[in-house]
Formats: sequence, structure tokens, C-alpha cells
Amino acid sequence: MNVSTHLIDVEGARLHVEESGSGDTVAMLHGFLVDSGQWDAEFAALSRDHRVLRHDARGFGRSTIEPGVAYAHHEDLAAVLDARGVRRTALLACSGGAATALDFALAHPARVDAMVFVGAGYWGQFANGTPAARAFMQAFGSYDVPGMIDSSLRAFTDGPRRRPEDVDAVVRRRTREMTAHNFQREPNYWRRTALDQREPQPSALERLHEITAPTLLIVGSEDQPEVIALSERMAAGITGARLLLVQGAGHHANLEAPDVVLAEVRRWLARHAQRRVTAAGASSAA
Repeated sequence: MNVSTHLIDVEGARLHVEESGSGDTVAMLHGFLVDSGQWDAEFAALSRDHRVLRHDARGFGRSTIEPGVAYAHHEDLAAVLDARGVRRTALLACSGGAATALDFALAHPARVDAMVFVGAGYWGQFANGTPAARAFMQAFGSYDVPGMIDSSLRAFTDGPRRRPEDVDAVVRRRTREMTAHNFQREPNYWRRTALDQREPQPSALERLHEITAPTLLIVGSEDQPEVIALSERMAAGITGARLLLVQGAGHHANLEAPDVVLAEVRRWLARHAQRRVTAAGASSAA
């Protein structure tokens, strides 16, 4: 697989971008406990018949962040797509990445062909109904890095009903690596700079009925109850959306059930490929 790497400067950050393949574009947005490595399997597989693009959000992975600079993640996504000459794309997104995708789809509806969310999140929607989720919020409040790493794994990787030994050891270790790097680096999104984030008003959750992109919501059965409820809310509010529960998977369902998620992503993209063709035809006619 031939992968090109790009560094894209936006105000207050330098975004690390990877690109491969050719054809219709799929842009991948990672969850906010991990980084773009979440999509290693999908990036490699989809690059065989798509142009794939992924970046570390500012303050995550290999992207920088400068405290005190106001920003919005969906504007960073627009900057990445513009810099790489992408006019239209499908969006594959997890957790906080799904929040970014929703904001982008509302701001630029003509640029989004389809969306697939895994464990969708949105700004200000926190899980606090289980002991592990509350432990994470408590550790975050004092910025206890070891506590944040441990409790986030217990809350979101293991989930409310599973023990650590019930989860694939390789998946848990890889998730821990990405999570630890995010929490330990300085500066990072979670430490102070999240306060610089500008969130659209009214929020996307109040505007779900305006979403026009075909949307598939995938959520693991072992995810936090609030995450499952949010996916159900989005599925009910977005016209034509579909909800899929992946049995035996936690928050990052694609890491635990890669074959299941990839198959669903491929089906959804193929099903809605005609949307791009139709839009292109309408644009030419105009």
C-alpha cells in the first residue's frame, strides 16, 4: 500500500494527514480517546478501491495544538479536505469524530456523500451512569493520567459488563497505547485546550432533521448506556438513518469486530455511491 503523508497548517495547529488509494474519497475521523491509528484496518482495506484520507485531530496523535487559539474540529476537517483537493467525501467516524462529522455535514451538506458512525458522540454528552465512567470523570477532573488511562479502558473498552480479561488482549493493549499517548503528551486536547474549542450553536443534536447524508450508526452492545442511547437518538432524528448493534463489542467496535464493521461500511458506501453520481450529474447540468 502506497501511503503519502502531509502536514497541513491551520491556525494554532499542524495536522498530520495520511492518504492512499484512488476513487471516491472516504475520510476517517478517530475517536477522542485514541488517534487515527484506530482506522488502520479500514484504511488499508478501503484503499484498494477508494481514495482514503485520515488525520489526527489537533492535540491527538501526531498533530500539534497551541493553547489559547480558538478552533472548531469541523473547520479543521474542511481545511484538510481543501488542502488535499477533496470536494466530496464519505465520512467514517467514531465518538468525537462523529461529532466533527455531524457539524461538517450541517455546515457543508453538498460535500458529504454518506456517513458511517461507530459509537457516535457529541460535544457535552458524557457517560456517567456506571462506576467506571464516573471514575473516568473524577480522574479527568484532577487530571490524574494513570487514573484516566485505567478508567477509560474499563469504561469504554471493557464496558459495563465485561472484565479486562474478557476483551481481546491485543485490542486492549493497542487502545491503551493510543489513549496513554494522548493523555500524557503536552499540550494535548484533553488538558486545557478543549476549552478553546468553538461548538456550533444551535448544536447538531437540535438539527438532526437537517442532515441529508445517508447515515449508518454502528454501536457496540458493550458500550456505555449513554453512547447507545445517543446513537438511538441520532438514528431516530436523521431521516433514513439505520442503526446497527454489534454484539460483544465496546466503544471502538471496529477494533473488536473489524470484519463485521468493514463489511457494513462497504455495503453502505456501495449502496449510496449513486448519490455521488447523481450529484455530479446535477452539477454538470447546471
